[in-house]
Amino acid sequence: MAMLAILMPVMIAVAAFMINIVYMELTRTELQISLDVATRAAGRTLAVTGDQQQAVIAAEQMLNANTYANQTLALSETEIVFGVSTRHSEMERYNFGPGNHPNAVKVETNGTHLVPLLFPSMGVPIQPRPMKTAIATKVELDIALVIDRSGSMAYSASEQADGSGPDAADDDWAFGDPVPPHSRWLDTVTAVDTFLSVMEQSHHDEMVTLTTYASKATVDVDLTHDYNSIRAALDHHSNHFSGGGTNTGEGITKGSAAVRKKNLARPWAAKVMVVMSDGLSTTGTEPVSAARMAAEAHVMVYTVTFSNEADTTTMQEVADAGAGKHYHANDSAQLNQVFEDIARGLPTLITF
Repeated sequence: MAMLAILMPVMIAVAAFMINIVYMELTRTELQISLDVATRAAGRTLAVTGDQQQAVIAAEQMLNANTYANQTLALSETEIVFGVSTRHSEMERYNFGPGNHPNAVKVETNGTHLVPLLFPSMGVPIQPRPMKTAIATKVELDIALVIDRSGSMAYSASEQADGSGPDAADDDWAFGDPVPPHSRWLDTVTAVDTFLSVMEQSHHDEMVTLTTYASKATVDVDLTHDYNSIRAALDHHSNHFSGGGTNTGEGITKGSAAVRKKNLARPWAAKVMVVMSDGLSTTGTEPVSAARMAAEAHVMVYTVTFSNEADTTTMQEVADAGAGKHYHANDSAQLNQVFEDIARGLPTLITF
């Protein structure tokens, strides 16, 4: 009994110490989650808007919504730094540092927030100040644009491609001539130009390749930083619009190969494909299977359907198989907005 009386306080002290250790590890984990969520929100807002103040507001909202140790981490108890994250090999980690054109945001605790332990440690009240850091980076991207140039693209979004000829075409118009005005194709060219303009304004390093498809698919432009070459390739099709069937699957397959082309694709860059279609896949490779193969090669597939004739069901399945997202547009204004939204919403990562 005497020994038990002596050891009991020791056992209680050891138990309290172990409970405190477990509690602090839980607190650190909750803090890291809170910072990760806040940093991801700030990074996404920065990527979409380019506005650092809005990014700070987004971080504060997430800090308020995600408590740790039953407390809320105030913005004043963190430091938010905008900078540049870079790497030059898939074997490297991202390096964060200062820069005039930020592509990353770092949120870290500044050591002013106190977390009381559950039990005094050996009778001494201790209040740890956990320190954690999270960095969100708009990653470098290699992007494949895969654009439908089948015969139905010569029609306007509001008319049915029934083979009678586009309403805006001259009486003697034929495939091979310049595409008629108000066509789905020209609406798409404008939307792609909007996409490329957002890329040009971006502080990040994106390379883009262009594949177009009708009965067959062709890689018109290999991965490049020269976006004007993509515009020129689209203009060439506008001036000599051949039409044909709709081989969406082959477009996806060739687009996936183009964005991963040896000696051009960057191993450390994320791979993204944007596939646009205005109708049904009528020939060639099955598109969902092609998207699944692209995803297995680590290419994320976004899909865009345009006009009321588009097969939204299949293209949603393509996006699902490619771990991406599907968008639909009924008219040129909506299509333009879709391409802008995709350009501004491309992936960000927690990099530290």
